[in-house]
Amino acid sequence: MEIVRDLLVFIAAMFAMCIVLVVVVSNLPDQNPLKRILTALSYRVGFTFLAGAVAIPVEPIPGLDVLYDLAVPIALVWYWFTFFRGALQSSTEPGGAFPDHRRVSAR
Repeated sequence: MEIVRDLLVFIAAMFAMCIVLVVVVSNLPDQNPLKRILTALSYRVGFTFLAGAVAIPVEPIPGLDVLYDLAVPIALVWYWFTFFRGALQSSTEPGGAFPDHRRVSAR
């Protein structure tokens, strides 16, 4: 029973540290590389969860499930590849590789 208590304390501590990290990163300036990488990471994680959520109602539909099972993994691999490529470029270049979504202007 003591191990369950220790695990729950560990999970609560990790959750609290995650909340603190989110608050600290959200207060960073927009050009900060850590904020840019974590923003891009959150987009990737959200898209991956969305792909999993869409898979549940699509699976019973014949034909569409095969197309979904082939296309979505390819799209996810490409999407995550672009994240890691951008993260490596931003760590080597001072300008960063991830676009600043707030500074996009229509011409």
